[in-house]
Amino acid sequence: MTDQADALALDEGLFLHIGGQPQWVTIRGRDPSNPVLMIVTGAGAAFSPLAPVFAPWEAPFTLVQWDQPRAGATLAKTPHDPRPFTYDRLATDGVAVAEQVCARLRVDRLALFATSGGTVTAMHMLRARPELFSVYVGNGQVTHWARQEALAYRMILDRARAAGDTTATAEIEGIGPPPWVDVTADVVKGRFANAPTPAEEAVMAGSSWAAARNAPPGARWIAPVPPHAEPMAAAFAAYREIRAELQAFDAQALGRDWPVPMVFLQGAQDAHTPAAEVESYAGRITAPVVRYVPIAEGGHMSSFLIERLLALLDEHVRPLVA
Repeated sequence: MTDQADALALDEGLFLHIGGQPQWVTIRGRDPSNPVLMIVTGAGAAFSPLAPVFAPWEAPFTLVQWDQPRAGATLAKTPHDPRPFTYDRLATDGVAVAEQVCARLRVDRLALFATSGGTVTAMHMLRARPELFSVYVGNGQVTHWARQEALAYRMILDRARAAGDTTATAEIEGIGPPPWVDVTADVVKGRFANAPTPAEEAVMAGSSWAAARNAPPGARWIAPVPPHAEPMAAAFAAYREIRAELQAFDAQALGRDWPVPMVFLQGAQDAHTPAAEVESYAGRITAPVVRYVPIAEGGHMSSFLIERLLALLDEHVRPLVA
């Protein structure tokens, strides 16, 4: 890990003043001439503490991690955030982060890598300021939430029945098919739909995850603030606040024509944002380039298949931004 950190030409962690509050951003990479890739996560999630996990991506890209409001170090710095929590707000803040990062790195545009609910934020960012972005990469893509959730329910129920897991089957049958008024049904669905695949489990048990859990003193990706006392509870509260918007989301309502290449790197086993809907959506839009690439061994956590994703980014994304 020390050798890898020493090789970084860019290794910054800082609070940017965004939307009236400090928001934590890390910028890491081995070559300042590389294209910039900004990761946009789902509401309540923060990947900046996972810098060692994403370190392989820092060779071909300058990697930007943003702790959104209600997540990570931004949450720790501002635990009582008075601003309404909406996708418009997240997109506005995300655009402001992209603007400041571009100015800081003296680049005109950056690429977006969005995962899970972050795909909703990132698509709104792209619509708001298309000139800031060179390519969009969706992973665990939300396309039409209602259709994906109905398909997800059938998938997790079929899997439980096929495995002969009577306890899981009863629990899933107990919540009934969506739509769900009670958020506790979302918890049940999420526990089964987000379960890592064997390939994802193997990666998450590896040394890079251990390195993330044991950050060395002075690691610049770790913000100089005490962590929030209950980050999971705060993340769930953020989800509850934005849930109605997510449930109503239909990517088609944003328009069919996109101004930049649209690449979908989608876990084929994803039971949270099922791949069939993503493939269908990719076939209905137009853009300078549209690519749908299934990841056979991946589920909803396929963004953590770091080496596999790196190969796909090298093949399908880097040539579009080089």
